[in-house]
Amino acid sequence: MANFTPLESGSQGGTKPVLFIDGSAAQRELMDAAEWRLGAVQELLSVLSICSTEDGGRRDVAQVSRALLLLVDDAEALFSAARQAA
Repeated sequence: MANFTPLESGSQGGTKPVLFIDGSAAQRELMDAAEWRLGAVQELLSVLSICSTEDGGRRDVAQVSRALLLLVDDAEALFSAARQAA
């Protein structure tokens, strides 16, 4: 039977939860999903490391930072669920 747990509020984007983790999923599946998000974070950070903000790209950096925060929050929740599944 599925055991759905809402993601932390940082990932929800609103006051009511709409995104959930299936706590009955296999530990490996939860870890794979977390690692997928961390891989995306690494790729975005790699892109940022070579970007120049001399053209006033502060807004772009802020938007990418927000995306990074969402991905890291999701990965953290997935790793937590994977630990509980162990």
